[in-house]
Parts: sequence; C-alpha cells; structure tokens
Amino acid sequence: MGWIARHFDYLIFAALTLSGLSYLYILLTRNRRHDSKSVVRYDIPSEETVSFDPNEKPKKKEPKINVLEVFDYNGIKIMHENGMYTVNHAGEIQVYGSWQELPSRYQAMVKEMDKSSVGQKKKGNYYMEVLNGTYYVIFPDGKKHKYPKFEDIPEKIRKALGY
Repeated sequence: MGWIARHFDYLIFAALTLSGLSYLYILLTRNRRHDSKSVVRYDIPSEETVSFDPNEKPKKKEPKINVLEVFDYNGIKIMHENGMYTVNHAGEIQVYGSWQELPSRYQAMVKEMDKSSVGQKKKGNYYMEVLNGTYYVIFPDGKKHKYPKFEDIPEKIRKALGY
C-alpha cells in the first residue's frame, strides 16, 4: 500500500480546507472594488475659491436651490432635477442633460402636465394628480378632492378620467 492510499483522508481534508479558505478570501475581498456603475454622475464644481485671503470678509452663503419636479404621465415618469431630465418608460431609464436633449414626445408630456398644474386645463374635465401615493382629483369646478387609494375614487369619476 502506497503513501497516497494511507494518507488519502488527510489529502481530501487539506484540499477542502484550501478551497474553503480561497472561497472565504474571495468573498471578503470581492466588495472592495470601487468601480462606479452609476448611470448618472454629478460633477458639480465646488463654490469655494482656491486663493485664501485672511482680510476678506466672509460672504453670505446663499442656499443652493434644488429644483425637483416629478411628472407621471400615464405610467411614464419624468423627473426634472437641476436641469437634468430622467425618464422612466416601462422600466427603461434614460437620462437627458437638458431640455433640448429631451425628445419632443416627452417635452409635450411635460408641457401638458405644467399647463394642467397651473390651472390652464380645459373646462368640464376631471384631472388627477398622484403625489406620494395619494390621489388628488380636480373637479371641473376647480375643487380638489383627496383620495388615499385609487379604488376610493368613485367609478363615475374614474370613467371620466379615462380609467
């Protein structure tokens, strides 16, 4: 009987131990990569000046204003944030850097939502806005009613809305 046959159990144990340690090493070091796979990158230049003058009076720092608008047009979500437009259409997300880059189809949707939100909607129609999961129905006379669920909206009004 050879040496390998006598120590076969120890060789199997050593091979399993080595593979287990290798697997543990891969698990622990795999998440340390810092590759950013984000679609959107914000490269905002800092507002601080490079030169330092000790006699300079501190300026009043104006608060940075973030504009955030979210439009939901029949399931197509368009988000406007600081000049960038993010469109979620059927789960496909596209980012556009400016209003000019936004396709005309989406521009028309945003314009229609803007008109309806400032009250320039057609008379005699119902209009619905969804904000944070709450349904707001604007009646033809201009009154706004709040509904916590879509099913709570009366069927007559849902039909008038096109649902």
